[in-house]
Amino acid sequence: MRTKILAASTLAASLMLAACGGGDGTTYTPDTLSGVAAVGVPIVGGQVNVACAGGSALSTTTNSGGAWQVTISGQTLPCALEVSGGTVSGSANSTPYHSIALSFDTVNITPLTDLVVANLVGKAPALWFSGINAAALNGANSAAIKAALNKVNTALGLSATLNGANPLTTRFSPVNGNLIDDILEAIAKARAAAGLDYPALLALAAGNSFSAPTGFNFSSAYTAVKAAGGTETGTGTGTGTGNANLSVQVSVSGITASSIAVGNVPVPSSQSEFCSAIDKDATFTQIGTSAGGSLTINSCSFSGKVGKVNATLTMTSPIVMTVPYAITYTYN
Repeated sequence: MRTKILAASTLAASLMLAACGGGDGTTYTPDTLSGVAAVGVPIVGGQVNVACAGGSALSTTTNSGGAWQVTISGQTLPCALEVSGGTVSGSANSTPYHSIALSFDTVNITPLTDLVVANLVGKAPALWFSGINAAALNGANSAAIKAALNKVNTALGLSATLNGANPLTTRFSPVNGNLIDDILEAIAKARAAAGLDYPALLALAAGNSFSAPTGFNFSSAYTAVKAAGGTETGTGTGTGTGNANLSVQVSVSGITASSIAVGNVPVPSSQSEFCSAIDKDATFTQIGTSAGGSLTINSCSFSGKVGKVNATLTMTSPIVMTVPYAITYTYN
């Protein structure tokens, strides 16, 4: 199964490099801000609003894997972000989540980034975002954000598990087995075990001193999540069995290239199976290197017989630029 997916990815990667002009620096794309909105499962169809220290507001909608992206045009950093609405595991999402960006690259929006913002601003993030302006963003510098992140990680007992990964800026896919995704699920499980609802945890995080509430045991919850791998709901399921003809469509900066076809390919049985093969595909790294930079997978989803991967090519030579990609795998 994995070999067939990797073979298709090799062809897709070839299209990606060609669409980028072979890394010769002749193609220019604007900066983007992108990431994943998730709570342990993707926030699907959520409204993402971006407000920066300068420039007009931006907005977009999350896809089936919780991924989103906006193109920067005259905005200046830092930027505040909010995701609201949409669905979580098929049910309406009634909780807004927030994040903050110091660079035009990756920024995730999750309950964990929401807790960091609460600690940073000392109030409910939704209240802070409702009155956002340049003055409200003055205190959002790297030192302050790092301090808030460290306080949250320490209070909840996440530091050892994160092992240096930054939940605000680390690209991830909201699927079982992914570090950030498993941490988000474990936080929710530990909170529920402590009999604490999310607004109450958020209020604690906004206080001057933040420590885990009584009964909150992240380590135990994380162990349970890892032991139950594959049982998480809402991350997409496959409906196909046997083999099919695979069509791969690549879109570069919104421009779609001609599709490629691979015959007699096994249909993935689940999102986990599909995304696991994609995550382990060295072809993406190699194609980034060939283009003079690196290619990073932002999100991965699989539902029915359609797999979707969003990626960003970051080029460092001969010029610095980022190129967004969307690859769709359709099994017919």
